[in-house]
Amino acid sequence: MSPHGENLKIDCSSCHTSNNWEFNKNSTFNHDITVFPLEGQHKIIDCRSCHSSLVFNEASLECYSCHEDIHQQSVGNDCIRCHTSEYWIVDDISLIHERVSFPLSGVHAKVNCDECHKNEQLLIFSPLGADCFDCHKGDYLSAKSPDHQQQQFSTDCSLCHSINGPEWNSGKILHSFFPLQQAHDIDDCKVCHKTENYNDLSGECISCHQSDLMNATNPDHSQYPKECELCHSLNPGWMPADSKAHDSKFPIYSGKHKNEWDNCTDCHTTQGNFTIFNCINCHSDAHHQNQGNEGCYRCHPDGRE
Repeated sequence: MSPHGENLKIDCSSCHTSNNWEFNKNSTFNHDITVFPLEGQHKIIDCRSCHSSLVFNEASLECYSCHEDIHQQSVGNDCIRCHTSEYWIVDDISLIHERVSFPLSGVHAKVNCDECHKNEQLLIFSPLGADCFDCHKGDYLSAKSPDHQQQQFSTDCSLCHSINGPEWNSGKILHSFFPLQQAHDIDDCKVCHKTENYNDLSGECISCHQSDLMNATNPDHSQYPKECELCHSLNPGWMPADSKAHDSKFPIYSGKHKNEWDNCTDCHTTQGNFTIFNCINCHSDAHHQNQGNEGCYRCHPDGRE
């Protein structure tokens, strides 16, 4: 009866000679015909390292049956997720992280493993939470400008901080609730947030630009609506200003006067006073018995003939 068990079907001469039963080191046996082809380091180890008994099919295919789990079950039993049979060194930590719930991007691609995995020196990589707050609770609680805890900021750090930045204040704070664009594209929060309470600002223009409204003299804005966005965009310097609301009183962006003017002063010729308009500067009043500008508007309130 074969000492290798009943399931071994290969010719004895593949491994033995007729002189004795010692294993022939010049064996022609090809391990590739088995369910476990020998690759990498497995090609050079002694057969007994895996086959502790002469019944070869008793050898397990699982890595941990031969290799001690130095990670103590913290990363599971599937060694080939991180290691190859060539050597144990892990070449691409980022690729491994992409296979789990936390890809390493931005600042996380540069930190040392033990900054997150506190037991890394013991090679124990216990699963960590994937939420920012799981690792950055201390940063949240210690933040004082603004005080995140006092003002009850969300613990979802990604609402304001970019994971792709090298540090918390790099680039721009994610300000999607009030986009920091064009003239609002600022680096210093204190330009708008004058106090430590970052929740006390209104989203209305006038809450920050009251002085701009009151100091504007060409034209005088003191009687203008407080909704700056009616005329102004976010372009730096407030210009160009487009009074789209003008069409509700007298169409200049549509109708007969569309594209017939270049500047407000083409019609509002009295410097500093945009409540006065001049029609006869462009239109002859000779056939209307000199009714004047007010007469033009009285009969042609929408600019049509």
